[in-house]
Amino acid sequence: MFELDCKLLSVFLYIYKFKSVSLAAEHLDMSQPTVSNILNKIRQHYKDPLFLRIGNEMLPTELSKQLFPLVSEALSKIEAINNFSIDFDQAISDQQFTLAMTDVSHLVLLPKISQYLKKNASHIRLNVRPITTETSYQMANGEIDLALGFLPHLENGFYQQKLFEQYYVVIAAKDHPRLTGEHLTTEQYLAESHIDIDAGMGHYHIENELMSLGLKRDILMRLPSYLGVGLVVQDTDAIATVPYYLSEVLLSRGNLKIFDAPIVFPSYGVKQYWHMSCHHKASHQWLRNMFHEILVK
Repeated sequence: MFELDCKLLSVFLYIYKFKSVSLAAEHLDMSQPTVSNILNKIRQHYKDPLFLRIGNEMLPTELSKQLFPLVSEALSKIEAINNFSIDFDQAISDQQFTLAMTDVSHLVLLPKISQYLKKNASHIRLNVRPITTETSYQMANGEIDLALGFLPHLENGFYQQKLFEQYYVVIAAKDHPRLTGEHLTTEQYLAESHIDIDAGMGHYHIENELMSLGLKRDILMRLPSYLGVGLVVQDTDAIATVPYYLSEVLLSRGNLKIFDAPIVFPSYGVKQYWHMSCHHKASHQWLRNMFHEILVK
């Protein structure tokens, strides 16, 4: 049995990443037949097809999924050795980091991150993407450096670090005609119209909690994200249940008031997540330490 070298492992890596033999060949500056021949050798080595053609894509087998993080980490370490330097200098580096973040993180965390970078690492660039069902895959193949938010279902091969605890409050227009006191009862909460946020990946869903309690809200409007909720609430009699640190931002910008939630919704940890292939990179260690320094509450 022959031994797999870096060239063969790179072919495996980029077929996995691009889900395509032709795109892997183009990226590696090889001919498509060459890449196909190498793939056949790797298949013989593992006695597994590794990738199955489904439509126009080459999708990984279960063995490939288990093999990928090991290959990714091994090639990353070799790259680190080839490009080894003792320090990462944040003051002069112009490296671009790709982050996956929730919409709440955009509003709550990005201003703090931007202020820190302006003062301490003015040449660092950020490329921000939403958290989706593809985020873990994109982190594993190196497209995304770090994710910030709530991702409870990551598979093996990922690290995580808690930054702060998030909990829910209720926002209403400052001049709401019925909610005039300092406290909100469960009866008042359920009697009002609500703006619901179907925020998708990276968020805890309060509607599921209400259903488990046998409670039902009168939903006036559903929004795809939290980005416009403050403007809608301040111009209507409807209320919304939002994460506390988002409410602080909205309160500073809108004609709103905040109530403690009359129903105890579970809090959740906002964390940073990264793939093991990035764990030992000096630049990535700096990035994670920076987030921990400025975001831990």
